[in-house]
Amino acid sequence: MSKQVFRERECVHREQGAEGEFYNGAFYVQAIRRLQVDEALQISKKVSSFFWADAPHILVWLCDECAVSLHLNDTPRSLVQGSRRQA
Repeated sequence: MSKQVFRERECVHREQGAEGEFYNGAFYVQAIRRLQVDEALQISKKVSSFFWADAPHILVWLCDECAVSLHLNDTPRSLVQGSRRQA
């Protein structure tokens, strides 16, 4: 059985020590596509680039602020299972 390999990308706020979580790359791309062009461009500039076709194999770390901007904090399915916070 082969192990699936994921590549990681992250927003610029990770280096500053911001709180955040990993999100499924496909959900990240869907969220970007729902935005107006200008807003999508501004947010996508904050995340390390990748080809959208590779999204199923990408984990995107987003700070809480960036996740809220993309409305990903409202979608528990977008979180990667291992990164969900313990209540």
